[in-house]
Amino acid sequence: MDGANMNAQVGITAPGFIGADVCHLNLHKTFSIPHGGGGPGMGPIGVKEHLSPYLPSSCHYERPEGKIMGQLSSTQWGSASILPISWMYCQTLGSKGVTEATKHAILNANYISSRLNGHFDVLYKGENGTNAHEMIIDFRAIKASCGISEEDVAKRLMDFGFHAPTMSWPVVGTLMIEPTESEDQGELDRFCDALIKIREEIRQVEDGTMDAQNNPLKNAPHTLQAIIGEWDRPYTQEEAAYPLPWIAPRGKFWPTVSRIDNVYGDKNLCCLSPDWDLYV
Repeated sequence: MDGANMNAQVGITAPGFIGADVCHLNLHKTFSIPHGGGGPGMGPIGVKEHLSPYLPSSCHYERPEGKIMGQLSSTQWGSASILPISWMYCQTLGSKGVTEATKHAILNANYISSRLNGHFDVLYKGENGTNAHEMIIDFRAIKASCGISEEDVAKRLMDFGFHAPTMSWPVVGTLMIEPTESEDQGELDRFCDALIKIREEIRQVEDGTMDAQNNPLKNAPHTLQAIIGEWDRPYTQEEAAYPLPWIAPRGKFWPTVSRIDNVYGDKNLCCLSPDWDLYV
């Protein structure tokens, strides 16, 4: 079982109870440690008893059964600077608090799913039509109908001041949204308002009101340089940079770089190191 799903389990159920044989715990997700810049993702891996003989151990001690299985990590108990954060998180909230966090994570995801109902298709709902702590919006039918992809939506969200959710994972052509327990209703509503506005823009492309290639989604994100420069697009600067009225009063977040060719950048590497004379 993926330990990222602990956001919907702590205090309510457990991987072993559900039936998992092995599960890692994402301390950087469920238990509050930072995860900026891609790390330091870490956490313990729990297994059921029948797998315990195959676990790695430490080179400093033998297992009770007399085996030394080898060591995977340079430190036996993980990071002494990071792990106290998770300990403090659990100690501060207590069993009741971490259970409430789980309930709010589930509630927030279902609130978003409910508000977006009728605008987007949501995958993998339960028998009663609800989600757990995350929801997956499917853009594959939209892309087939008008060419607008999940990447276009991800880029357009930047114009509303949002970093896009997880894109194309675990399903290609989707956005996976995990609000966790930390967002208040105001922020959830702003995020939903942004996606609903984006859906309206997609419909304009679908019905031919907006050009299929020259539109706010395909041109997103819109930088300040693009807005104040020569403007020849079939929509206004206000529609590009301030698509909803609450964006300006909150303070506009300006993307610094507009759309780039991701595939070209992956296939055509170049070195931008300064000249060696500068180091001297």
